[in-house]
Amino acid sequence: MTLGRLATIWDCEVCEVRGALEDALNNSNVLILLDSQAMIAVVKKAGRTGRARTSDLKIVLIDIKEWQPRLGPNRLLFGWVKAHNELYGNEEADRLAKEATHVYPEDPQITEGGLKQAWKRKREEERRVKGAGMGRIVKWNRKARVAYVQCRTGKGNLQAWRHKIGKTDNPECRKCGKHAETGKHVALVCTHEEDIGWRWSTWEDMDDRARWAKKEKDEKGFYTVDLVETFFSKIDLR
Repeated sequence: MTLGRLATIWDCEVCEVRGALEDALNNSNVLILLDSQAMIAVVKKAGRTGRARTSDLKIVLIDIKEWQPRLGPNRLLFGWVKAHNELYGNEEADRLAKEATHVYPEDPQITEGGLKQAWKRKREEERRVKGAGMGRIVKWNRKARVAYVQCRTGKGNLQAWRHKIGKTDNPECRKCGKHAETGKHVALVCTHEEDIGWRWSTWEDMDDRARWAKKEKDEKGFYTVDLVETFFSKIDLR
C-alpha cells in the first residue's frame, strides 16, 4: 500500500499499524513490533483520550477496542525494536517501504501533515535560485538585502505580487507603467532603473560578483564598491 506524496512518514507508520492489525486480528495472540517509540506513544495517547488525528488512526483505535475484549487481557500488545539492527522482520519492512516509494497510488491519501510538508517543499523550491540566492552570505546594507530578496523571489511590495494576493487592482510597474511589476522586471527590464545603474540582463550575469566589484579610492586608500548592492540600495519598492 502506498499513500502518495501528500502524506508524511508519520501517516505511513499509522497505516502500517492499521495493516498489521487487520492481518493479525484473527489470531489468538497479537504482538505488533515497531521501531518508533513515538508511534507507540501516539497510539497509547489516542486510546487514552479517544481522539484520533487521522482516519487511519481512528480505524486503529476502533480495531483495538473491538478486538481486545475478544482476545482477552495481554493478548494484543505493542512492542519496540531497535531500528537497523539486522532484525529480519524490521529490515524486510524497510525494504518494502522503499520499494513502495516508486509506486504512485491510484487514490493517494491527503493529510494535514502532508499538505504542510508539501507547502514547505514548494516554498523552499521557490527560494532555491541560481547564484547568490543559493545561500551565499553577502555583507550588504539592509535596504539592499530586502530589495534583492523581494525581486529574486517575486514576493513582497511588488505590484504584480500585491495584485496576485488581492492587495491592489493594478499589477503594472509604478515606474514605467509598461509591464507588470515583477521582481524580474524591476531588476532586469525596467528602463527606469537604467538611471540608477542597470547593467545586466540576467540573474546569472548579476550574480557574477567579481565582475561588478568596482575599485575606488578616497583619502584613506582604495576600497571596493559592489555595484549590485548599490543598485538595490537605490531601488524604491515602497
